[in-house]
Amino acid sequence: MVRVSGPLAHPIAQALSSETKLQHGQLVLRTLRGPGGAVLDRGYAVAFDAPRSFTGENTAEFQVHGSLAVVEAVQRACCELGARPARPGEFTLRAWRNGKLDLLQAEALADLISARSEAARRAAIDHLDGQLSRRIAQLRTPLVQALAALEAQLDFAEEVDPPDLAAQLDELARDVEALLTTARAGRVRLHGARVVLYGAPNAGKSTLFNALCGMDRALVDAQPGTTRDTIEAQTAPDGLLLTWVDTAGVRETADDLERRGAERAKAELLHADVVLWLEDGSPQPPTLAPPQRDAKVLRVRSKADLAGAPEPTEGLCVSARSGAGMAALRAAILCAVRDLQEPATATQVGIARERHAEALRQALAALARARAALAADMAPEFIAADLRDAVAARDELTGAVVADDVLAAVFARFCIGK
Repeated sequence: MVRVSGPLAHPIAQALSSETKLQHGQLVLRTLRGPGGAVLDRGYAVAFDAPRSFTGENTAEFQVHGSLAVVEAVQRACCELGARPARPGEFTLRAWRNGKLDLLQAEALADLISARSEAARRAAIDHLDGQLSRRIAQLRTPLVQALAALEAQLDFAEEVDPPDLAAQLDELARDVEALLTTARAGRVRLHGARVVLYGAPNAGKSTLFNALCGMDRALVDAQPGTTRDTIEAQTAPDGLLLTWVDTAGVRETADDLERRGAERAKAELLHADVVLWLEDGSPQPPTLAPPQRDAKVLRVRSKADLAGAPEPTEGLCVSARSGAGMAALRAAILCAVRDLQEPATATQVGIARERHAEALRQALAALARARAALAADMAPEFIAADLRDAVAARDELTGAVVADDVLAAVFARFCIGK
């Protein structure tokens, strides 16, 4: 499909389809011809009148046979008639500028296009439908009301009851904090979870990694320290996108390369959602302190097939070679990821991007400054300035007020034609 948007969209559609008038939304089968009369293809043409189009402008679309030669010929003909190639995300950018969707919905469209799991698809659909936009909109009304009360005092010297305003600011802060707590759940739903395999050398991490991701992705050898760097693979079991991360063994060593590999393994814990803490199932496994990170840690006793392996006192006992315990381990991982995906309440709408979290953090900081200024009995204009900052941070979320560099970052993710 070749799409054209803007003032020349309808004249171009009429010229290529030899139609004097295309009815809004009516698909017609025509022989498409270039400006010189040469036949380009036989396909469908349809026009949409502003503002009843995706971009809010006059648009036209041509559905043609999908060969590269045909598509390029139609694009070339459109350019000869006055069009130009679209930039990445330009159609969605025009839709945002014309009020057809807000910035949160534009991001959701990009997420839907790039969704690689069922969970990501559902999360993107929810945001595209405006659920997050409506939740963010609920924050603006009390903010504006509080700001209006303060500005009325500035203009008319009316008194504002400090206890009432204090309670209002406290409630706003709680609402913003509640939304901030959904960041991890939203990110995991949309972008999947990182599952990091962590343990001492020769604990069976690479063998288990290959078994979990279903491919011989990592080299395996009886010699300890085979893995010197992180290795990643992605799968989507049961509709959940998982990034499996194999890491180097962690131990005290004088070998510089092995030490650097262990440092990378520890660094991976900072970004992990689920950690598989592997302990060798041999009679005398090497000891390693448990990972102390903000992630769900599953303790796994590996190499359960070894003779003389002690009975585990806790955690999951598995053998990647024989398959023993693997079903239970997979189930435990999926259960942990599903728990991470769920917000505090079943009906709570969540944020999903660092941009969202940063804007909410800025709003929360502005509310804290306003609350402190109120407690210190400062002049209303200082409190009002802080509330304006909170409103501006909220407005940046939906794109009501947004910097050019933020726009560039959002729409750069789109492909040509979206």
